[in-house]
Amino acid sequence: MSMSSPSSWLLSDNSRYSTRARLLFMGLSFAIGILTFLLYLALWYLCSSRRRRRQQQRRAAIMAGAAADDANGGGEHGMSADAIAALPTFVFAPGNGDVEPPAPAPLDCPVCLGQVEAGEKVRRLPKCGHSFHAECVDAWLRAHSTCPMCRAAVGTAAAATATKQQAVENTVVTPAPAVATAEALPPV
Repeated sequence: MSMSSPSSWLLSDNSRYSTRARLLFMGLSFAIGILTFLLYLALWYLCSSRRRRRQQQRRAAIMAGAAADDANGGGEHGMSADAIAALPTFVFAPGNGDVEPPAPAPLDCPVCLGQVEAGEKVRRLPKCGHSFHAECVDAWLRAHSTCPMCRAAVGTAAAATATKQQAVENTVVTPAPAVATAEALPPV
């Protein structure tokens, strides 16, 4: 068995191209390959540095926004304890002591999904009129500045309109008896 000689025009001796031309072609092919790889590396570096710079700018903007919110007393993230305390609070009493009180409408707390029992503190938001357990809505308002039900802004302006008498925690308020008519819902 004899080994066959390579049939490539670059490596065969009986090619019509000279050795010098073959070496020049191989050198140019190698140089073009290296230049293509270097061009790819340069483009990759430019794109990754731009992306890294944009991410750093976003992080800096987020940090500056968080610092501004902290300087403004919480900004959009929640309400201060003073503003929450200024919201109207009452003690839930299902009946007013009459001989035969009407059946009160059950009051549910949408935050904890529990029913409000007699004697529990309830906080009513002044803008939308929604009522919640005081502890539940206080925790919500420390993190958010909107109503948990309708997302209406509660804000310090709404809390400032609440009168001192409404903010007294020991006031006993009896809810109105249930009516068979449908109530209009606040806008969402």
